[in-house]
Amino acid sequence: MDVADPIPPSVQALMDLFANELSHVSFPGVDRAILEQVVTEVRTHTEAVVKAEAALEAARTALRDSEEALSSKTQKALAYARVYADDHPDIRSKVDSVARIAGVASSPPGPSREASGDTPKRRGRPPKTKAASAEPAAEPAAEATDATPAAPPVMELGPSTMSGEDTPEPSELNGAAHPA
Repeated sequence: MDVADPIPPSVQALMDLFANELSHVSFPGVDRAILEQVVTEVRTHTEAVVKAEAALEAARTALRDSEEALSSKTQKALAYARVYADDHPDIRSKVDSVARIAGVASSPPGPSREASGDTPKRRGRPPKTKAASAEPAAEPAAEATDATPAAPPVMELGPSTMSGEDTPEPSELNGAAHPA
């Protein structure tokens, strides 16, 4: 429906015909005045519908806002009631009952699974085992506090590796050319 003009072009053309060429003709129950009256009613009702739809949308928006506020306030109230019920065992069961009805866990979360020793089984491939080394293993680095992964260990180059004594022959390099 065109809100600017709810009257279809075909009806408008018919209205023009009754306003000009058929202005002097009257049919039983249909003439220019009756058609104009019905067109006016359609325009009036269209305006009423547009206003009602705008009011309905505003009411729906207000309802959503108030529902969000209610949800926020009830969650906060339940949290406060739980804290209060910790010191008042006589109402703790009622608070737990309200929490169950609300679909919320009845008690605040306890210690984490890691702290209780109930860690979940690790998934995936087990880590590769390191070959036994003649040198003692270096002390493990302290954990990074920013959760950045540690860099892989770097092979140290010393005089013994630079002298060429342990340098593999090109045939030992799996067919890859060794720069001279």
